[in-house]
Amino acid sequence: MSEKTTKKTILFRIVIILIALVIGVAIIANFVTKKQPPKRVQNIESQLPVQVIEVAKLPFYIKASGFGSATPAKTYSAISNVKGRVVFRHKDLESGALLLKDSLLMEIDDGLYQLALTEANAEIASLDAEVAQLKQEAINIEALLTLESQRLELAETDLERTSKLVNSGSISRATLDAQMRATLQQRQAVQSLVNQQNILPIKLNQLKAQKERALTKKEQVKRDIKDTKFFAPFDMRISEVKAEMHQYINPGQSLFSGDGIDVSEVVLQMPMQSLRRVLTELPDDTQNLNLSSLSSFVSLVDKSQKWDAKVMRIANGIDPATRTIRVVLNVEQPTGMTSQIHNPPLVKGMYVEGVLRVKAGEPKIIIPQYALHENWVYLVDKDARLERVKIEVDFIQDGMVVVKSGLKVGQTIIIDDIIPAISGSLLKANRNLEVEENLKNNALGNEVVGEAQ
Repeated sequence: MSEKTTKKTILFRIVIILIALVIGVAIIANFVTKKQPPKRVQNIESQLPVQVIEVAKLPFYIKASGFGSATPAKTYSAISNVKGRVVFRHKDLESGALLLKDSLLMEIDDGLYQLALTEANAEIASLDAEVAQLKQEAINIEALLTLESQRLELAETDLERTSKLVNSGSISRATLDAQMRATLQQRQAVQSLVNQQNILPIKLNQLKAQKERALTKKEQVKRDIKDTKFFAPFDMRISEVKAEMHQYINPGQSLFSGDGIDVSEVVLQMPMQSLRRVLTELPDDTQNLNLSSLSSFVSLVDKSQKWDAKVMRIANGIDPATRTIRVVLNVEQPTGMTSQIHNPPLVKGMYVEGVLRVKAGEPKIIIPQYALHENWVYLVDKDARLERVKIEVDFIQDGMVVVKSGLKVGQTIIIDDIIPAISGSLLKANRNLEVEENLKNNALGNEVVGEAQ
């Protein structure tokens, strides 16, 4: 290839490059001239949807609860006071059997005591005969004393006359001595009767004492005879039987035991603080606590069964181990088969929860416990923004918070758990009427507060 041809090729390539550069610059310049400026987008704040309720003062029942075991209010243990063999045993006298009041349940042979009763009656009859004899003797002695007193008067008169005759010398001294001896003998006879008459009251008192002893023995024997029979003192359920037919029984030996079926007793162990809250709402009585103002019930721990109860008393002192106070409730048991089918009786030893309730003197501000965040609550202010408010809690009961201060009626409280809870966040409030209704019912002790939906 010639030098002239090479130069032409290089020059052609340079021209091509320059043309490409010009075209590229022209395209870029065209894009730059036609470029649109960036559009401004307006920033819109999003609203966070939350569920809310309105703060209100509600009628409120303060309650205290505790746990305890059911025991029969009445129990009976048959313990023998006599000895002998069992000659009768009720055919249904077995553990678990239900026996009616005044039913003869067991009888011990009373033959020995019947003999003792006959002996006591014979002794009393003998003493009565002796008393009658002494009374007749008293009559006889009184009659003899009258006669002997008259004879003594005659003797005394004869002695006086004889003495005058001796003094005058009409009769001898020997006659006077004889009359004196006769008079002394008569005086002795009268005195003897008087002595017998004085001893008779002492003998009568002695016989009276002996008769009292015999009557006491008779009454004891009659009581022993009565104690050979064992009747049901009330409608009862037999819990244990320890004596069999023909078994020899000694005094002090246990025969059987049973429990009353009409009333059960539950001794609850209640925290002192919650019980104090209830008691402070009772009517003011300087003499006694008016426990009749308390409503109460017991239920199984799983709430599957409930019984109305009555507060009977509050035991003295505090349990040193648990620091609780004992409250005694009575539960009337259902009667009749129909009642027991729909409301089974409270069985002995059953572990239950007991509740005492009293209406607060004034309505209280109540909020659900899940709306409380470590003494803070979240409110929706008038600008629909989140406001964090610290409150003072009085106490918490059944998922409800009783507010002492920090909230006002009509404020809107958030019941959702907002994370993170930033003050001033824009909110979209949805009022939950169902939670408000549940809260009202729970404050009256009707239902449990429902969680926010």
